[in-house]
Amino acid sequence: MKTHPYGAVVVGGGFSGTMLAVQLLRRVPNLAVAVVDKGSMPGRGLAYSTQYDCHLLNVPAENMSALPEEPDHFLRWARANHGQSVQPTSFLPRRLYGRYVNSLLTEAAGQGSAESLQWIQGEVTSLAPERSYIKIQLKDGKTLVTKAVVLAVGNFPPANLNIPGLSQESTRYVASPWSAAALDNIPTHGNVLLIGSGLTSVDVAVALKSEGFTGRIHILSRRGLLPRVHGTTRRWPEFWNGHSPRTARGLLRLVRAQARAAKKNNSDWRGVIDSIRPVTQKIWQSLPLDERKRFLRHVRPYWEVHRHRIAPEIGAAMAQLADAGKTTVHAGRLTAYREFKDHVEVGWRDRQTQTQRVLRVDRVINCTGPEIDCRHINDPLIKSLLGDGLARPDRLSLGLDVDANGALLDFSGTPSQSLYAIGPIRKGSLWESIAVPELRDQASQLAKHLLSTLSQNSDGASHESADLDLAAVAIPEGLK
Repeated sequence: MKTHPYGAVVVGGGFSGTMLAVQLLRRVPNLAVAVVDKGSMPGRGLAYSTQYDCHLLNVPAENMSALPEEPDHFLRWARANHGQSVQPTSFLPRRLYGRYVNSLLTEAAGQGSAESLQWIQGEVTSLAPERSYIKIQLKDGKTLVTKAVVLAVGNFPPANLNIPGLSQESTRYVASPWSAAALDNIPTHGNVLLIGSGLTSVDVAVALKSEGFTGRIHILSRRGLLPRVHGTTRRWPEFWNGHSPRTARGLLRLVRAQARAAKKNNSDWRGVIDSIRPVTQKIWQSLPLDERKRFLRHVRPYWEVHRHRIAPEIGAAMAQLADAGKTTVHAGRLTAYREFKDHVEVGWRDRQTQTQRVLRVDRVINCTGPEIDCRHINDPLIKSLLGDGLARPDRLSLGLDVDANGALLDFSGTPSQSLYAIGPIRKGSLWESIAVPELRDQASQLAKHLLSTLSQNSDGASHESADLDLAAVAIPEGLK
């Protein structure tokens, strides 16, 4: 058992949590850091724990460095560990990237003492701030003590679909496409319905193809929009500035005008979207609350299919499926679910004609994307934080409310001095908070802030062991 608390405990071991631990240890090698994660594979999370080589990164290798101070770090690592033929524009397997992130953690941990980093496989259920420390309750009954906690919880499973006839007893419905048995026992020549047409549906479609599925894949979403494909394009100059519109409608018109101009100058809309990527957070924060809401209602689906593009190889695979008549995309709303012994009938209303239609399939998979409204997330830690008033939803219900440093705001709006967040859960304040280029910056900036705060607190804090009640605290050894 440790005789002192951790300097920081990170809840979640996906990209965000792992890279925060890396950044902390690269700066202070002997800092006691623990990462608590449900999985046993550091750095993977949902995104990089896939076992399918057909699941590729959605960003070329040249832009995937996990270290903001070394922009070509991943490209150099990939050439050394995957093959010298890797090009800056290569879209590499996601599970390879998981190995890369894990290697960074191993390297950072090796710079300090044997106890600098502990990887603890478990689940945090609640937090209890006590004086200048926090007690962390794990599901298995153990407790950790730390000076700072960072929520790096990543993406949560999709929200439950509200369809008449669908129940927990429905055996042909898969609530999460990432469940271990999501693609099990599907007839090779059968029919599958994917609810949602974003990146998750594309992942499932190419995974089905790699499994030898030769049946029909139906993809249903309200607008029937599939992610666009990356392509070679000329760089487009940054055009957003302090005089640009502060309305969703005005910004949409501005982007469309720039796309038309780009087309006339041998570029295309991809260059325009990429040119505002570095300032997307500033654009979001410049919008009044009502305009952010208007963007979410009317523009968001179109923005996301252009912003979150797929690798050319994946685009080609999807086009091949469509050309062979193996995929059909529908635009409409779900209206009914009826499950029979050997099939499912799903009712839906066509968006264009408003006519009622029925699909007969063998499996229905919820690919609507992660639930983001923390009021509806069935997670004990999130429920505990909200119930105890230690956190509150942001005003758009896109995550938790935080200040500029990522500190959680309590129910009254007061920023915490010891509870922080990183990653998708900060989407309400940043909007762009799910991809590596933004998350690596968050990890670096939050590490600097945490170390500064810990240094200030230790200068003026009492270290009497009685305050910690360490006799009641069991610290698991965890996994390196």
